[in-house]
Amino acid sequence: MEAVAAIATVAGVVLLVAVTALVVWCVSEALWDEYEAWQERRRARVEAELDAKSEQLRQTILSLADDLATDRDEASKALTRAMFLTTGGTDLPRS
Repeated sequence: MEAVAAIATVAGVVLLVAVTALVVWCVSEALWDEYEAWQERRRARVEAELDAKSEQLRQTILSLADDLATDRDEASKALTRAMFLTTGGTDLPRS
């Protein structure tokens, strides 16, 4: 009888360890999947922020380029007028 009780106890312990291992494995898999999903959401959020910042910088660059073109045109007109006046012209060129 004692042998049967010992075997039953060992079998119960083995079964308990197996069930515990299975539960730990399932929980760890679920946690790992959630972690990977979180990483993916974080990556997508960071990419969206970078895209928005990139577009903002692009618009700033285009605005600065327009400002430079306007300044260049004004400087060119002023230089043309100055050159014309220094050569003794009577009428300003049309621009």
